Amino acid sequence: MSSVSFQPATPAPVRKQRGHHRTSGWVPNQHGAWAMVIVPWVLGTWLRFHQGRGAAYALVLGLFWLVGYFTFHATSVWLKSRRQARYRRPVLVYGAITAALGLLTWALAGVALAWWVVPFVPVLAVALALAASRHERALVGGLLTVAAACLVVLVAAYASPAEVPSSDGTAVGLALACLGYFGGTVFFVKSMIRERGNAGFLAMSVGWHVAVLAAAVVASLLTGFPWAWAVLFAILVVRSLALPLVGPMRTDGLRFTPKQLGLAEGVFSLALMVIAFTTS
Repeated sequence: MSSVSFQPATPAPVRKQRGHHRTSGWVPNQHGAWAMVIVPWVLGTWLRFHQGRGAAYALVLGLFWLVGYFTFHATSVWLKSRRQARYRRPVLVYGAITAALGLLTWALAGVALAWWVVPFVPVLAVALALAASRHERALVGGLLTVAAACLVVLVAAYASPAEVPSSDGTAVGLALACLGYFGGTVFFVKSMIRERGNAGFLAMSVGWHVAVLAAAVVASLLTGFPWAWAVLFAILVVRSLALPLVGPMRTDGLRFTPKQLGLAEGVFSLALMVIAFTTS
């Protein structure tokens, strides 16, 4: 009876990006980032509407946040290129639009909105520094970017940190749920692509997912946090281990393309929003 071969795949060397992966700076080419940019804003905006507060601020904030992401991407490309002139125009165009939308958002929200700048500036500085040193895909950069994106749940729901009610943890809970999920995608996607075959990184990925599941279970037991979140995170724990084991951790494993992984993440992002809409 023949045995099935199960040998860890040798971690693949990081290849330089070829022409079809290059970006001019105008359109972000990190498809997995779209859900991370959009979902937290949608949840925060929905929470604001649900609480019967003004729509104009949240809608303008969404435009500011989206164009701001384009500006961030363009600036990262420009810095990574060692400030080549051909990548400068998207930075200037998007930067100008972002500044205008930022002023409009500020006018609608008031001066207190500026307090949200405090947590964003360090994250932005580190992320751009990593881009300048061509380490923009470093794990710490991905997690910091996720943290900033998830904070938008609170920014969209409340124009000032002082507005966040201490008695209602819904917005904070949604932000933390987003952090648990999107932080997990950073680990999971790396374990499938850039760190494929790396058993140590796979252990970190599974560890993150297990820790998030444990936090959801504890929150459900102690605070009444909806159990649907624990179910979702339990499924994600299985995914974080099962797919690498049948794929990149085997020399003869299944091959998953970035597009396939992105589509799957889109499904999980929709599931996250459905849970938020039906339990919050």
